[in-house]
Amino acid sequence: MIKASFAQFLGYLLDAYDFTLITILSTFFAKLFFPPGMTFINVILSYGFTVAFRPLGGIILGDIGDKLGRRTGLVLSMLFISLFIVGTSFIPPFKVIGMASMVLFVLIRIGIGVFTGGEYANGYVFVEEWSKEKGIAGAFVQSGFGFGSLMATLLIVIFSSIHGFYTYTWKYLFYIGGSLAVIAMWIRLGIGETPTFKRIQSDGRQVGGILTAMRQRVILRLLFWFLGMMALALSFFQFVPLILGPEGRIYYVLAMMFTLPSLLVLGKFHSKKLLSMWGVAVAVSSIPLFYAMSSFYAVAIAVGIITQAPWGAMPSLVTSYFKPCIRSTSVGLSVSLGMALSIWYTLAVSLSHMPLWLSSSVFLTVGGLLMTISSLLL
Repeated sequence: MIKASFAQFLGYLLDAYDFTLITILSTFFAKLFFPPGMTFINVILSYGFTVAFRPLGGIILGDIGDKLGRRTGLVLSMLFISLFIVGTSFIPPFKVIGMASMVLFVLIRIGIGVFTGGEYANGYVFVEEWSKEKGIAGAFVQSGFGFGSLMATLLIVIFSSIHGFYTYTWKYLFYIGGSLAVIAMWIRLGIGETPTFKRIQSDGRQVGGILTAMRQRVILRLLFWFLGMMALALSFFQFVPLILGPEGRIYYVLAMMFTLPSLLVLGKFHSKKLLSMWGVAVAVSSIPLFYAMSSFYAVAIAVGIITQAPWGAMPSLVTSYFKPCIRSTSVGLSVSLGMALSIWYTLAVSLSHMPLWLSSSVFLTVGGLLMTISSLLL
């Protein structure tokens, strides 16, 4: 169903939009909300709170999705995401309210993390249960992340050229995000429940619940897979923009445009064998590519393709492992917990004394190896 896919496309677009704003404007937010002397790394690490609290949202809203409906969980998550995104623009700066500014910023990051976890718990399931072309539909939805990052990057370039950007114009970026969230919520309200969930209700099947979901062994194997996948995602969306800098931003935009077709291809033709081979290719090529990219920005296009194409396979692959009666909770737990555990990647790269291109490429190598090993075990 086109409406279902587009509604969820907007959900992942917003996740990336928010992530990219925080990453690219990290130096600015460090000066605005944090005590003097704190670097942009503190803002990057504060995004860790967003990721760390995703499992909580994945479990709670996933349970709601299994018991009350996938759409119900998605409407709730988007409602609160819109409130928190817009709320960021209303935080007074540190020079006005002191440490309370930093506390409010971190609390909003936590709130966004909780309800974004709900997006992943019910979003993949919602689209896969509605769609006939499951691989393509899931890949299209996942491509929303790339579009969101692209959109945020372009808007930052446009708005930063406007007088007063660092005084008040930056707030418009969050108003735009909140508006998109309202549109996504409105579309979801106009879509019915998935046929699969309706069958569960009509059959009177008992929903397993959180404890039942946690006892599934496949979740542990999926966690390792997501650790590898998150290394791929963070290396591109979090560290490539920092390596390229403002002068290389156009190549980052081009890289995201080239990743979209590759997402659809792997969504259509994915297999565990292909994913394991892809992981080997990532592990072998990451250090040479990042070294070359530090001097030749166009290499970012190749980095974008090798790190983002495997994500096209994720929605169909993950949802296929779980029974419908505990599917949202299980997917939410697997995806969000895997994302939360990936905080080690950001911490390790941020605290490393190596050049950024080297530290991020080393951990990308580790991610590729994790992806290969876990794909063979799934």
